[in-house]
Amino acid sequence: MISDSKLNAVSVGLGLLLTAYVAQDLHFNPRWYGDTGPGVGKMPREVVAGYMDIAYGRGKVDEAARLYYTPKTVDATPHAPYRSDAGPLTSTVRQVVAEGLNVVVHHCVEGAGPAREVIDMFRTSNGRIAWRKTIAQPADGGSCAASNLARPLDLGLKPAKA
Repeated sequence: MISDSKLNAVSVGLGLLLTAYVAQDLHFNPRWYGDTGPGVGKMPREVVAGYMDIAYGRGKVDEAARLYYTPKTVDATPHAPYRSDAGPLTSTVRQVVAEGLNVVVHHCVEGAGPAREVIDMFRTSNGRIAWRKTIAQPADGGSCAASNLARPLDLGLKPAKA
């Protein structure tokens, strides 16, 4: 049997551990350090969507980087030809995969030169983009709509119609 004094001691100890955990979590929250960026407090998928809206949809790549990148962001492909402040681009999102802090977006970009099928990979941290890499290839067919990757693909996962 556990005596009342031992049970009280265990309860106090667990309470102190819980309090220390909450205090530590609050202490390292970026909002406490004045980081009020547009992605702070949002899920990684929302952070990337906000970045892409400004960079591609509004054509303001430098502003998007200023708002969403950390001072230590690693951008493995900063000089891609479609990533300039040349104006809004049409980005047709084909697929988004998000796991943990990583987000991968497959989209087709039109507007600055020939259409390109693009894979943008992001790693987020505290509501900001900490790492980014882009892989792109020309869209076959000359446009996003004519690209082979725009066609629906039947993987045979639907039940057969009788």
